[in-house]
Amino acid sequence: MYESLNFRDWPFKVVPDPEFAKNWAGRNRTLEQIGRMLWKAQFAPKAALHLLWADFGMGKTHSLLHIKHLASQTNGKLIPIYTVMPKRLKGFIEVYRAIVSEFPYDYLGDQLVVIGNTFSGSLVNHPMFSKSPGVVNAILAMRSGDSEKQVVAKQWLFAQPGLISKEMRMINVTYRVKTPEDAINSLNTLTKMLTFSTIRSKKLLLLFDEYQRIGELNPTIRQEINAGMHGYFDDNPEGLEILMSFSFGNKDNLTYLLSKELLSRSEPQSFILDVFTSTEAVDFLRDLLSQFRLQNQENWSYPFSITSVNEVIKYISDKGSITPRKLMLVFNHVMMEAIYEIGPNINDLISESLVTKILSSFNDSFLTDEA
Repeated sequence: MYESLNFRDWPFKVVPDPEFAKNWAGRNRTLEQIGRMLWKAQFAPKAALHLLWADFGMGKTHSLLHIKHLASQTNGKLIPIYTVMPKRLKGFIEVYRAIVSEFPYDYLGDQLVVIGNTFSGSLVNHPMFSKSPGVVNAILAMRSGDSEKQVVAKQWLFAQPGLISKEMRMINVTYRVKTPEDAINSLNTLTKMLTFSTIRSKKLLLLFDEYQRIGELNPTIRQEINAGMHGYFDDNPEGLEILMSFSFGNKDNLTYLLSKELLSRSEPQSFILDVFTSTEAVDFLRDLLSQFRLQNQENWSYPFSITSVNEVIKYISDKGSITPRKLMLVFNHVMMEAIYEIGPNINDLISESLVTKILSSFNDSFLTDEA
């Protein structure tokens, strides 16, 4: 808590953080679009594939984490999972592993009980598990309370190498998840378990960050991953919502990164995070600071003066485009330097002249768009 600054927490953070992402500043049209998407996801059970693209530093990951926060407040109608495309990929198995490692396994265990109460026979004979019967026994092993079984079950579910036959017998599984088909079957089963309900429809919301990383792969692996995601999407016509995010400046790159099958299934309206105008930058800062106040502040820009706010924004715009990341970095630097010089108990506003002095020795190489 920063009482002398009237802040409950530090308002300038660059590294994506789930707690910080509960806050939303500026971009009112994007927030409205997010609200529409979440409403539609709850209204209709049909599957949907959304695309979000933005250049680096535009707040893409923050947006995904904010969507996760909002989706978690839908009383279980939407079950959000956030994951990131791995940096080094050999095929769809690594993508599968990145997704299933984020599933809520305590909740899946509870779901298994619910499913069992609606089925008279053995759970492994339930139609839901016909293509991936090992999932049942792995989830049961995770609920057993036996720490050794729990470790083995996770290793099996996550398709991690090194499992020996003795360990597989320990949790009652007879095969390994080692092919894209195995992975899709397991992923489908987990998804259907997660969204099973006899009362109301539920939907998994998969927030998939940094999908553009498949552009670094050879065409064969890229095709396998896209085919896997295409198969997963088609196998879940209800109960699944996917939002893929991409970091690049040109939307046309989507046609290179995604297969025609995936592109043809995407929703007509994409999420686009563009650079700020100077006015939008002021709105962003005003919204941001207001959400961290301990109490209402007559001067919204405190501890900055309005002229010093404009001076910082002009400094950024003179070097290149204005992005949330640049605003965070520069305002954080200016405020820290000002506190160091004036002291933590600031009585006067950070003036335009002090801002100019601080920025005169600022390393601004990262502010150019070329950087």
